[in-house]
Amino acid sequence: MDNQRFIAFARLIVPFYALVNAFLLSLGYNPMPFNEEEVTAAVNVLIGAIGTLYVWWKNNNVTRAAQEAQLLHDQVKRVQQEVIATKEEK
Repeated sequence: MDNQRFIAFARLIVPFYALVNAFLLSLGYNPMPFNEEEVTAAVNVLIGAIGTLYVWWKNNNVTRAAQEAQLLHDQVKRVQQEVIATKEEK
């Protein structure tokens, strides 16, 4: 999930949570009886899990060979883009 989708998703979920909670509280129900510590703990777990998955998914070039391979890959990609741009100009 890219950054813009994540932000859009968060912008939709947070107000939806607040709206549902406010509506049910107005009816006399306490459907989401979370205290501040529980919400903070859940957010921290979520951030930690997302961060862990992102770091795990992201290409981490730790060894020298991996770093050199990444440089070669970047060079090939750059040449490929130049060839495509040259073809589009014609």
